[in-house]
Amino acid sequence: MNQNIKTKYMILKYELSAEGIKVLAEEITKNLKKESGFFLNNSEDVYFTIDELAQFINMTKGSIYGLVHKNAIPYHKKGKLYFLKSEILDWIKSGKRETKTSLHDKANEYLAQNPFQ
Repeated sequence: MNQNIKTKYMILKYELSAEGIKVLAEEITKNLKKESGFFLNNSEDVYFTIDELAQFINMTKGSIYGLVHKNAIPYHKKGKLYFLKSEILDWIKSGKRETKTSLHDKANEYLAQNPFQ
């Protein structure tokens, strides 16, 4: 049976029932995982290949290789390069920069607590 016909049959068969919604959600999740190569469940830690990482963080493979060469990005090497999703997300978060306003506020706070003598 053709996959599209099978899917349409499942939709008609389970339309509006709780079981139908559950089945559709499972099918959608399975298809998204298969198509994207990424897991939707944040509790699962996923290893990316360099191609998957390039797509995930929207960088070129050459740029990623440069960061690996400088040890500027967390990676694992076991024959090939692998990148742990949680480590990449932490690495991205660690790149947060202070705004000019927040730096001025911190400087003013410091000067107020430590007056010139």
